Amino acid sequence: MRYYITIGTIAAVIAVWSGGWFYKADQLRTEIQRRASQNTQARELTYRDLAISGFPFRMQVDLSSPRIALRGQTRDFFWETDQIKGVGHPWQPRHIVFDLTGRHLLKTTRGEHSRELTLDSSEAMASVETGAKERLERFSLDIRNIQLRYNGAPALLGARLQVHLRPATEVSDDLEMALSGEALEVAEGVLPLSLIKLPRSARSVDLQATVTGLSKAGITAGGLPQWRDDGGTLEVQAFRLQWGDIEISATGSLALDGDMRPIGALTARIKGHDELLDIAVATSMMDKGNLAAARAVLGLLAAAGGGILSVPVRLQDGQLFLGPAAIAKLARIPDN
Repeated sequence: MRYYITIGTIAAVIAVWSGGWFYKADQLRTEIQRRASQNTQARELTYRDLAISGFPFRMQVDLSSPRIALRGQTRDFFWETDQIKGVGHPWQPRHIVFDLTGRHLLKTTRGEHSRELTLDSSEAMASVETGAKERLERFSLDIRNIQLRYNGAPALLGARLQVHLRPATEVSDDLEMALSGEALEVAEGVLPLSLIKLPRSARSVDLQATVTGLSKAGITAGGLPQWRDDGGTLEVQAFRLQWGDIEISATGSLALDGDMRPIGALTARIKGHDELLDIAVATSMMDKGNLAAARAVLGLLAAAGGGILSVPVRLQDGQLFLGPAAIAKLARIPDN
């Protein structure tokens, strides 16, 4: 008798689990189809084929040729790729892993002007975790062997790029972010003539920061003036860069001034400050007449630190100061 009870219980569990899986799969299919059928002039989602698989322990959604179009009063945005895979598990319904490997085309148009980015990679994985009311709890993106093209021309190559985002607290819209890159190289011809002397390769870059003031502006370029007016800041907990023969580490706080130029204060440790000065002069960010004085002052400060320049960094009135020396003019950040 116990044998039959055990067999019956197992069969019942299997039946309930199977029924639940197919019910959830049907709900998911219906929701995707519903959203695709509710296209408007302002928002359009299309795809060629939809497949749901993974029974019994996971749920995988495969979309072929997905495309999103967002049309606004002043700007349109388009994105498309060949295929996307999303995988979740019944016991973790708020955690989805996406396989984004392949080619992605992103295009913006404003009037008669358009900009196009094409991203190719050998592997691209994203992880999204949401909480109550679909609030984002954590986002991670890991891309390997990056090839980025801008308007059809090579723009950036990289061995690896990782991005991590999460809310700073449960009650604010401040965003903690971490970014790291390995073996990044700007393609030849991308830099304007004024910056042609800059090194094109960075062995590594790491950034850990918190973005405040996002509640109204969001994180789009068009929201930068509002973000600035709301007191938005970039709180840099750690920044490290190995760029050519230059190594920089810094912490501090940054924002935007009334003319959309960076403003703020940092504390930095710099190896290779002479190369920085040469680059500043070569790119016309610094007057050549000021080079000798800046080199002398910063050289003394670096000598006191065993060859490492440890100085406060100020971004103020459109200029970048290393200690007492103004070494670069700061350009306006585009807000459109």
